[in-house]
Amino acid sequence: MKSMTVRDAMHKGVVSCDSSISVRDAARIMNEKGLRSLVVVDFDCALAGIISETDIVAARLVHEGGKPWDQLTVGEIMTNRVLTVTPDMSLKEAAKIIVDHRIHRVVVAEPDDICNPIGILSLGDIMRYLERIEREEAGEAQATPEPNETSEAAPAAKKTKSTAKKPKTTSKKTVRSKR
Repeated sequence: MKSMTVRDAMHKGVVSCDSSISVRDAARIMNEKGLRSLVVVDFDCALAGIISETDIVAARLVHEGGKPWDQLTVGEIMTNRVLTVTPDMSLKEAAKIIVDHRIHRVVVAEPDDICNPIGILSLGDIMRYLERIEREEAGEAQATPEPNETSEAAPAAKKTKSTAKKPKTTSKKTVRSKR
């Protein structure tokens, strides 16, 4: 089995937003693009947080503050503590970070360019990748018959290309408030 890295499983591309946009606008962007989270950046391009569908559902159904949910800004409900991993980190190490910190996703960035995230790695991404690898390995095992005592070994089977869907990619885009 090959060495598995974050790069192999991550969702490539990031859609980011400014912390001053409304939660309603963030929800709309996520729904339109089929995303489960947006990376939140500040005006200096530094990672400020992450807003997920969990944050939005909590704000909409559980929020007990003074403002209605649709008047909240992303900055008021986002998760401030953003954990990052590098694309060349082992998938096992990244999974341990996610599990140990009891979070759903981490931001992926090159070590020397943390202001420009290149992807997101979620528990779902890891699960889909591991399942795809398992199917590919099972397909190779089925395609290569075991030699028996009365015949010579069969020639090696050709590797088949996986038909598993890859995660949808998006380009990096920052959404700013219209103030």
